[in-house]
Amino acid sequence: MAWRVLVVEDEEPARRLLQRYLAQIGDMQVKEAVDGESALQRLQEESWDIVLLDIEMPGVDGVSLMHFAASLPHPPAVIFTTAYAEHAVKAFEGGAVDYLLKPFSLDRLRQALARAQRRVQVMREGGGGSMRLPIPQKEGHLILSCTDIVGVRIEDRTLYIETRSGEVHTTRAYTLQQVEEKLPHPPFIRIARDAIVNSEAIQEVLTWFSGRYKVVLHTGTVYMCSRDFAPGLLRTVGLRE
Repeated sequence: MAWRVLVVEDEEPARRLLQRYLAQIGDMQVKEAVDGESALQRLQEESWDIVLLDIEMPGVDGVSLMHFAASLPHPPAVIFTTAYAEHAVKAFEGGAVDYLLKPFSLDRLRQALARAQRRVQVMREGGGGSMRLPIPQKEGHLILSCTDIVGVRIEDRTLYIETRSGEVHTTRAYTLQQVEEKLPHPPFIRIARDAIVNSEAIQEVLTWFSGRYKVVLHTGTVYMCSRDFAPGLLRTVGLRE
């Protein structure tokens, strides 16, 4: 079955480019919205798997549309398209699976769509939307959705759980293995005995010493990938078959 894709873009040349790229990729049922208002209507009237969403548009902007899409019973995976790199953090904070910095290549679009397809599959299987991680607080619990978590590490039996906004919550209520069992695979991968990351939040992978790698998330946080887990990391991000 073809993936249902909504392209939201107010500039005609950008829409034509996306249509041409998507036609080459195939297995896509594509429709367009030329502004935020028409996109809002299409999101209300039809169900979508993936939304390619421009951020800066007159009227209803991309960030507002992203938050509306996230509130739907079956939210689509959102990929932001933008000419401004500074919007990347805002995109990930809102739950976007990726962002494309204009001008982007066909290969870069393929990579973003693969991430979006993985997100949709996880949601369909019940892993993405249903998983919640209660974090004990002084009064009650903080409930974190797995889609909001970008990284988890453990130090001295304390878990440090980082969210898309860059906030870090600490708890001793779980072991790292218990959290790993709760998180969907993909997009979460173990990169060291003491660290798990959301592969959709990885911004850079940098070579380090002795077969290790630095993993930089969109939040700017650096996690170390050990030599034993490096092959899995490299396969996940497309650097190795």
